[in-house]
Amino acid sequence: MTTENRTQKMVYSAILLAIMLILFWAPFGFIQIGPFAITTMHIPVITASILLGWRYGGCFGLVFGLLSMYRATTTITPTSFVFSPFVPVPGSDHGDFRAVIIAIFPRILIGIFPALIVALFKKNGTTKHTLGFGIAGLVGSLTNTILVLSLMSVFFGDKLGISSVITFIAGVVTSNGIIEALVATLVAVAMSNVFIVTDKKLRKAYA
Repeated sequence: MTTENRTQKMVYSAILLAIMLILFWAPFGFIQIGPFAITTMHIPVITASILLGWRYGGCFGLVFGLLSMYRATTTITPTSFVFSPFVPVPGSDHGDFRAVIIAIFPRILIGIFPALIVALFKKNGTTKHTLGFGIAGLVGSLTNTILVLSLMSVFFGDKLGISSVITFIAGVVTSNGIIEALVATLVAVAMSNVFIVTDKKLRKAYA
C-alpha cells in the first residue's frame, strides 16, 4: 500500500467514524419501534466495507457492535438483555454472555460481506460499480437483520416468546427489515459514489 492510499484510507475512516458516532448520539441512529429498533448505524459499516475492504469493514462492524452493546446497557428496553450481558435476563438476576455474540458477531460480518461482493464484481471485470455497490449494500443490511434475529431466536427464543424461528424472521424482515435494508442500500451506494466522485475531482484538480 502506497503512502497516498494509506492516507486516503485514514481520511475515509475518520469521516465514516465521525458519521457513525453522530448517528449513535443522534435520535435516528437507533429508531425504537415497539420492542425492536430500526438502525442506521450499519450504513457507515457497509460503506467502509465497500470503499476500504473487509479488514476496515470488519473493524467498523466491531465498533458498531460495541456501541450497540453500550446502548443496550445504558438505555433499557424490553430486548436490552439480548444485546448486553450486563442487563439481567427476564426471570433471573444476571445477564447472559451470549448477548455479546448477538451484539458483535453479526455486526463484524456486516463489514466483511459487502467487500467480498465488490471484490467479486471487480474480479469479473464489471464496470458498473454502482450495481455491485447496491448488491453489497443489500447483502450487508440483510446480514445484520437475519443474523441478529436468528441468534436472538436460538439463544433467547423462550424469553422472547418465539415459537418459530422462520416465522419470526419472516415477520420482522417483511415489516421493519425491508425498509431498513432499502434505506441502508440506497444511502450506502450514494455515500460510496460521493466518496469516489469527490476523490476523482480532487485528484484531477491537484494533478
